[in-house]
Amino acid sequence: MIGGDNFNGTAAQLRSFRDNTGATYPLLIRTGDPTGGSWSILYGPWDNYVVIDHQGIVRYHAAVQWPHGNRYHFEEIRGVVDSILAATGVPERPVLPGFILSGRPNPFQDATTLTFVNPLEASARTRITVLDPAGRVVATVYDGLAAPGPHAVRWNGRRDRGGRAASGRYLVRAELQGYVLTRSIAFLR
Repeated sequence: MIGGDNFNGTAAQLRSFRDNTGATYPLLIRTGDPTGGSWSILYGPWDNYVVIDHQGIVRYHAAVQWPHGNRYHFEEIRGVVDSILAATGVPERPVLPGFILSGRPNPFQDATTLTFVNPLEASARTRITVLDPAGRVVATVYDGLAAPGPHAVRWNGRRDRGGRAASGRYLVRAELQGYVLTRSIAFLR
């Protein structure tokens, strides 16, 4: 978790954030440059909260939705931190060799093809879902038995409950016989 500001945070502020969210973060501070340096170029010179996963992918960026002075939204930040921990944590079971999940094109505008491989010798219960950054199901694109071998399904950016999803980054989650893979895709409207 990165909390960006052009000013130093106090130790008490860092502890309070950790205690309220369960997450820790380095507070990026200006380094002699009154404009905030390269941080300011990327995220502006004001308060901001950015959640980045272990692969360096931005999962949440408060400035995209909230104006200056109103960017600390505990439930949004906590939801994203929880979904990243759930999606990228240590798996309960070892990785299944040959279990593959990918999305092409990525990023996409109209639709993306989600490809997965069932490496087992028999059909297996399989579910492919698209999740928002907070870990909520946006769409279920496959739910059934998958025969051994490769499969391809398309997601056109539509929500299960109707309407197009918003532009942004999503997680594709594949569950096959108790094994789970998660990949990131970007939808550009």
